[in-house]
Amino acid sequence: MALNLITKTRNLPSHPVVNLYRAMIKELPKVLSIYDIDMPVQEARDAVRRQFRSNDGVRDPIVVDRLIAVGHQELEETLMQWKQKSQLMKVLEGIKTGAALKVPGSDASDEDTFYRHDPR
Repeated sequence: MALNLITKTRNLPSHPVVNLYRAMIKELPKVLSIYDIDMPVQEARDAVRRQFRSNDGVRDPIVVDRLIAVGHQELEETLMQWKQKSQLMKVLEGIKTGAALKVPGSDASDEDTFYRHDPR
């Protein structure tokens, strides 16, 4: 899904990846308004661009087609307001689930122990 390679060839018909990217960028102001997200549009565009760039090494056409289908599905679900604001913020802010959780161990303080319950 090398977006750079695809956009450099202007004489070819538009690639599905580019179409999906353009659709998402076009709908961003509407999505930010619907979900009442206080974020500049440019920052949201950068987040979408990061998501696309994270998959730029994918070369298998089957995987690329699947990623495009999932992208269209995610866009539709977002526009239909089937997502919650927190789900959208994870994508826009790059929050990784479970990243803040610390497993109590030898270096854990009392706060860390109560932060996550580990029933061993």
